[in-house]
Amino acid sequence: MSSAKYLTAPDPSERGWPKGVKYIIGNEGCERFSYYGMRSVLQVHLTALAVAQTHGAKLESEQHAQEMVHLFMAGVYAFPIIGAVLADRLLGKYRTILWLSLVYCLGHLVLSVGENTITGMWLGLGLIAIGSGGIKPCVSAHVGDQFGKSNWHLVERVFQAFYFIINFGSFFSTLLIPWIYAWERKHLNWSIDIGGHEFTTSIAFGLPGVLMLIATILFWMGRHVFVHVPASPGGRLGVLDTLSSSLLFTGFVLLPMFFMDIMSGPAFWGAVVVAAACGILIFSYRQMLAQDDGFLAILIYSIKATFNGENARARANVSADMPADSIHRNRLFAAAAERFDTITAEGPRAVLRIISVFFLVSVFWSLFDQHASSWVRQASQMNLQVGVLKLLPSQISAVNPLMVMLLIPLNNFLLFPLMNRTLFRVTPLRKMTIGMFMASLAFVVVALLQRSINVAAVNEEKVSVLWQFLPYLVMTQAEVMVSITGLEFAYTQAPRKMKSTIMGFWLLSVALGNKIVEFATKTELPDALSWMESGWQSQREALEALFVRFSGTAASGDGQSLEQFFWFFAGLMAVAAILFGVRATFYRYQDYTQ
Repeated sequence: MSSAKYLTAPDPSERGWPKGVKYIIGNEGCERFSYYGMRSVLQVHLTALAVAQTHGAKLESEQHAQEMVHLFMAGVYAFPIIGAVLADRLLGKYRTILWLSLVYCLGHLVLSVGENTITGMWLGLGLIAIGSGGIKPCVSAHVGDQFGKSNWHLVERVFQAFYFIINFGSFFSTLLIPWIYAWERKHLNWSIDIGGHEFTTSIAFGLPGVLMLIATILFWMGRHVFVHVPASPGGRLGVLDTLSSSLLFTGFVLLPMFFMDIMSGPAFWGAVVVAAACGILIFSYRQMLAQDDGFLAILIYSIKATFNGENARARANVSADMPADSIHRNRLFAAAAERFDTITAEGPRAVLRIISVFFLVSVFWSLFDQHASSWVRQASQMNLQVGVLKLLPSQISAVNPLMVMLLIPLNNFLLFPLMNRTLFRVTPLRKMTIGMFMASLAFVVVALLQRSINVAAVNEEKVSVLWQFLPYLVMTQAEVMVSITGLEFAYTQAPRKMKSTIMGFWLLSVALGNKIVEFATKTELPDALSWMESGWQSQREALEALFVRFSGTAASGDGQSLEQFFWFFAGLMAVAAILFGVRATFYRYQDYTQ
């Protein structure tokens, strides 16, 4: 599929909407309906599956389901790093999105026919994580590629439409798919025979797959009107870049995040060493062929320059009138500034500066994404009758995208201007700090709500699910202040060459947040108490024990377990917010406006 027959740059005479935008927005709406629809029933279905297959207690099954949900979401937000490299270095955005969308569709197909087995669920969710995660950093960048100087003023409007269609798809799929799931479980029991094995078929998992197929077809239909920005460098160098990045990422991120618990010690560390060593060898060979100026290449070059004395020599050669904070005087990047140029050397320093902010934001994501798991568990213990409607636990999270669409204009046109006039200048990091404290407050509210549920349960009563709307409101306000502001902050604080790298690290912070929840959920009380008898077996067991003792994941009852779980994360978020506020105080803003 050569890009020669396609446009490789926007038409400079085009002043209106690019012809390809309608296909991208249609694709995004269908894809988001697909993802959020499937995710809305994941906690409920995995709980039922665990109970049926293990004949275990409901609490243990809910915790196992919650672990799987957050491990899946961690995968969705870890794979964007690979997708970004594939798009930028080898295939280009269009082909990356198209081929990974087909992987995405295959994942939905596996879920729809294999949803009654743990193996089928893991395989389907794994394929969806690769597909959804891989296209995530490419779609918004592909939208931007369609605009040139003459119609650049329309970019803000197209991203507003983009955000609206995402929340629109999320809202309706989160309402519709749980109803379909409940209805088919009550009235239908379809199955098909494949090679002598019987597989059930699911409309609730199949319909999102149909929407993803429509999304893929819509995207393919726009191929002749899209601007196809070629990958750079492409060819052999692009293959080497993709291989080295994938192997390094596998060794240092994917294996520790997803395979540490299912591989034996020697096998795990052997796989890490092999992946990392192969990645380093391929990377070194690639740099021998042609020196790259990407984030990793400049960072490794600068580390080498520190040890071989090049940085010291470069700093000694700087003229006396050079500012003290100049990159040419930097202990790590002085040689890179001399070897390449100031902007190229400044890129990795800017990325590292932003990462020092991002790693604390991962705690926020560990709270926010629980509306797909622990908050569903809480809703299942509440009175779901609202007037004449009987809601389902997995439908309650539909209020989040609805509130987002209402709160964004309210914040932008009322709250933030008012704060600027009456309180203090609302900088991005101040907004994010306030948002992180609000996330902690949301979990305080949800913990107190869980206590009320526990008290009511003693008298065989139930608290109305309408009370859960309050923590949803607080958490959605936190989302507006942290998520949207964080993206704005990252883009303005990074040079142009590093913006895709920053997006990858931003999404990786979401993956880390979900890994925190999965790690806190999977621990068990006997492991936590074993230190009393035999002492600490390892640092990792000690850390797991601390999670259990303070999070209460192995408490005796579901209500008690959830309440302690919520209090743990409320406290963790408060500590992270304080540290974030301190870091924000000392952060020096940079101006990289293009």
